[in-house]
Amino acid sequence: MSTAQPLLELRGVNKHFHGGGIFKQGRKVQAIKQVSLSLGARECLGLVGESGSGKSTLGRIILGIEKPESGEALFQGVNLYGKDKAAIRQVRRDLQVVFQDCFSSVNPRMTAGESITEPLKNYARLSYLDQLRTVGNLLELVGLRAEDACKYPHQFSGGQLQRVCIARAISLRPKLIVLDEAVSSLDILAQSQILELLSDLREELDMSYIFISHDIAAVVQLSDRLVVMSSGEIVERLDNMEEFNYLTHPVSLALLAAVLPAQPENRIASDHRVF
Repeated sequence: MSTAQPLLELRGVNKHFHGGGIFKQGRKVQAIKQVSLSLGARECLGLVGESGSGKSTLGRIILGIEKPESGEALFQGVNLYGKDKAAIRQVRRDLQVVFQDCFSSVNPRMTAGESITEPLKNYARLSYLDQLRTVGNLLELVGLRAEDACKYPHQFSGGQLQRVCIARAISLRPKLIVLDEAVSSLDILAQSQILELLSDLREELDMSYIFISHDIAAVVQLSDRLVVMSSGEIVERLDNMEEFNYLTHPVSLALLAAVLPAQPENRIASDHRVF
């Protein structure tokens, strides 16, 4: 049995928000309830749930941008909400994110090359020529052309711009990328292409992923393990993806039922085994 330290570990994480509306002023809503999980090197953990399940809030906690009230979020053994700011900054370069809306994730006034260069300027001391060379290599790595560095966001399709966002995320060769609904806004063909790209990059760059989505079909294509969330809690875990069709929790079954098989004759409402 391996005793290697997890790349990421959450221990009893809790998070509350204050409710809104005229009749809910001051009311606390528990968004995350006693969540514990871990992630190893070169592993993809799928995090699924319906809207409001808390999965994106958990993603922000993992990224170090949404402080929990209690519990710990450890990345490479460093508490992301601890007092050692130098250690936190050091590990932050190994933790990147790709969001759902690629168009709002970039500055419309910046070229693709300028967007990709941002993390390099923050963490890597490269000459101008080395920056240009690195950006060109990154664009080619994600299936675009080096010349695309001069284009602005409006000159790309959604799938192409998401590739630019992925290029930016991998620019520092991080150990973990949080994919927060990263393919949800794309058409089916673009989704398939991006998922294939992410799979190839994980193998080539030895990265890990937290893949957050409501689309359980997309998550299955990329993940090694699966966590299902509802009302801020983990309600089901799956460590063997070969047993995917044997999920039992009602939320898991609802997510499965939302996926239609390719062949209409196989769309039987009473059978959730669609893969």
